[in-house]
Amino acid sequence: MTAEQQALLDRLTAALASEPRVQAAWLSGSLGRGEGDAWSDVDLTVLVAQDDLAQVIAAFRAPRPDMPPVVFGQLVHGRIVSAVTPNWDRYDLAFVTPAELAWLDGAALTPLLGETAPPPARPPPDDRDAARRVEALAAEFLRVLGLAPVAFGRGEWIVALQGLDLLRSMLVDLMLEENGVPPGARGAKRLNPFLTTEQQRLLEALAAPRAERRALLEAQRELATLFLPRARALTEALGAAWPAEFEEATRRRLRAALDLSI
Repeated sequence: MTAEQQALLDRLTAALASEPRVQAAWLSGSLGRGEGDAWSDVDLTVLVAQDDLAQVIAAFRAPRPDMPPVVFGQLVHGRIVSAVTPNWDRYDLAFVTPAELAWLDGAALTPLLGETAPPPARPPPDDRDAARRVEALAAEFLRVLGLAPVAFGRGEWIVALQGLDLLRSMLVDLMLEENGVPPGARGAKRLNPFLTTEQQRLLEALAAPRAERRALLEAQRELATLFLPRARALTEALGAAWPAEFEEATRRRLRAALDLSI
């Protein structure tokens, strides 16, 4: 933890300690798990009785002298006070009730104040939805890929770029699925720890095309060449159904409309 992060954490902890309706607080997020770095925001999980919840959230959303000054703030999911300071330090205060605390993973909570013990560490849940997710991912990739002739036919090069962004994002999701990383286990602003060196190399080498026909066509081919074989192999490994007819229809569509073979 940097000196700046520690100073922010100390100020937040002191402010929470001065509020009698706060029962306990823990450092959470990546810093709470011991996986943070100099770029991590400071996340705190704060325990409050159900009857006090709304009032305490309102108290920490309002400006107060014991809290850092804020240039941007928002309430996320009705429970998380998220803020940015003038120095662009970031913090989240996630308020939970005792009943909600019991569902959290105690391994990701580092005690800061209060006598309440964190819940026990939770084993990783069985991921029973991987096959369904990969099936849906393959179908959506083919659908977006098959819509390329619409943008190309209209000369909508900006729209074509947006489509490529979607395809690239789905390729990243596919690689994470290859590594057994379900959506809930991924980092919000971090990918490298969840990707292999080979996957990183392939993604970083992808071209950033200009908004013109030839470059966009080549980018479509490059993404499809990377995605489809990997998706088919993973689908088979998971015992899921590969959309063979949809794939063949999409290939025919691209050959006929764009002279694009993938």
